[in-house]
Amino acid sequence: MSFFTFFDRLLGFLFKIYLSRQLGAAAMGVYQVALSFFMVLVTLITSGMPLIVSKQTAKLRAAKNFGAENSTATAALLVNIVFALSLTVIVLVFNRAIGRLFADDLSRVVLLLMVPALFFSSIYASLRGNLWGRGKYTAVSLLEIAEQFARIGTCVVFFSLGFDRLRVAAFAMTIGCIAAALTCVICYFATGARFKSPKGLMKPLIKDSAPVTGGRFATSAVGGLIAITAPFLLILGGMTRTEAMYEYGFSMGMAMPLLYIPLTFVCRLAFVMIPTLSRAMAEKDTKSVRRQTEGAIKMSIVLGTIFFPMFFMLGGSIGLFVYDNADAGMFLRSAAWLLLPISVESITSSMMHSLDLEIKSFVHYLIGAALMFVLFFVSGQAFSITLMGVAMGAGWTLSSILNILAIRKKAKFSLGFLFTLVVSAGLCIPAAYITGWLYQLLSALPTFFRIAFAGGAGITFMVALNFVFGNFKIEYFIAKKKKSGKSVDKKILLPQ
Repeated sequence: MSFFTFFDRLLGFLFKIYLSRQLGAAAMGVYQVALSFFMVLVTLITSGMPLIVSKQTAKLRAAKNFGAENSTATAALLVNIVFALSLTVIVLVFNRAIGRLFADDLSRVVLLLMVPALFFSSIYASLRGNLWGRGKYTAVSLLEIAEQFARIGTCVVFFSLGFDRLRVAAFAMTIGCIAAALTCVICYFATGARFKSPKGLMKPLIKDSAPVTGGRFATSAVGGLIAITAPFLLILGGMTRTEAMYEYGFSMGMAMPLLYIPLTFVCRLAFVMIPTLSRAMAEKDTKSVRRQTEGAIKMSIVLGTIFFPMFFMLGGSIGLFVYDNADAGMFLRSAAWLLLPISVESITSSMMHSLDLEIKSFVHYLIGAALMFVLFFVSGQAFSITLMGVAMGAGWTLSSILNILAIRKKAKFSLGFLFTLVVSAGLCIPAAYITGWLYQLLSALPTFFRIAFAGGAGITFMVALNFVFGNFKIEYFIAKKKKSGKSVDKKILLPQ
């Protein structure tokens, strides 16, 4: 499972780089705005229902009630298809009105080319929940890889034939979802599942999935609002539409995905730690809860700082090498500090769910988002991409602080994480110096090797010194064993 997940994320990351270089920053901005709005719609289909189906499937399978298991999957499929078709009709009917929300009308065109993907996503999401609940994790990962290959293949082929790249990139989303849906249906039947009467199950599924869907929708909607608001504010400040989309493209479409790289390690931390935290809560093992929560916060701080020296010192070179865009590199450098709040907010939100603090976590996220938008609008005509990064960081920082206070109130852990914060921040200074010095020293080498060696040296320095100070605990990434030799709960975390 871990290999396939890593491979899928690697494909997605490489495809993002390829697409950015092919489209350019301005077109990438247009694409990113449409994609953000599209993801809000997809969230309504792919968040709550798969989670509920997976949980119900696991329970019914444990009770050997395979008929009800098949009925649940069928009910979810019908509900999702109807919902997806309804959303599609709404977008098609009101596409002109929706287009007025975008700074560039091309984003509306891109969105329309993505809309058919909603139908196929509804099929994929419903049956994926069943496969997940039955423990078919490899099959689920293969579905996601099939989607990536379909999108990449579509773009490579049609780009080479000279088709409009922006429209092809949008349509590739639909092709990818078609591939995932077909593969999912094949896996569903190949593993012995069948369709069965969903009578009496559709309403309960809707009721159970609504709270999760609502929460995830609100979170996704914030991203959509940023995509709509930021370009308009840039235009208000005197930019043309093309300039505004260029700025949004190199920042959110190019630089930000690089800043999310450390999140892969944070997710691994959550994968190993969160199930045991949930079990410790259920068993009322307060000592274990206290140790795990404090340790996870410390680790998120470390993971949020070890990449800072590389991005801060080499951001310009990375932007040029990866995207052939100097502006993306400069934004990457100025926004490198966002690594810390991104990492801490991510892990604390996951812990809040395990500690039965989901509602508070959601409220804290909204408070942080509110601060971000206040900073957006207060800036008025002075709004810039750099200020956007500052506002986003302020929002994530506030949410992180509120999460930590809520977790500490319940887990009663010490303030030792503040020592980790001070030490990690302090280590960034010599690590940044080493990174920059080594990059200059290796000027005779190709750019890739200069970045790899200099950036790697900075990361190694950060990791090593954090080990020395006791901040880095590698066991948080390794599932522990019971005395009997059996693995501690190694179940895969379901999508929340």
